[in-house]
Amino acid sequence: MIRKLSTSSFYLQLYQIVEDRSSDQVISWSKTNNNSFIVWDLKRLRSDILLKFSSVLGRNLPEFLAKLRSHGFKPVFKGPGELEFEHDDFARDPLMKKMMAKALSDRIERFDAQIKTLKCRLKAKKASIKVVNLFQNLRI
Repeated sequence: MIRKLSTSSFYLQLYQIVEDRSSDQVISWSKTNNNSFIVWDLKRLRSDILLKFSSVLGRNLPEFLAKLRSHGFKPVFKGPGELEFEHDDFARDPLMKKMMAKALSDRIERFDAQIKTLKCRLKAKKASIKVVNLFQNLRI
């Protein structure tokens, strides 16, 4: 289950970054292939994106590339200095956007449920501590 969650996190995070128009100078969808993206600026990819999202995408370029390969992305060979990656199930289209939005919504719901559970546990723990303190005070 944890592996699946981290895998979906990787796809979601990568999709959000590639889809984000503000990062187009660094990474963006390919203009010729709806199933691929291009890394335009390796230096800014390292400093702006990988640094910010290292827990999901990887801490450095080799780790990011390894994660891409392990998630089924294949390099598209164009020429020196050009990094393009494709994946049959990673696409720029309205259906994919809906799927990603649903997956993100599902993650948010699971996260909210976890927070609710933790709050209940914390409340129970606080009540337990109060009871213990009351008993300790009665012994005095």
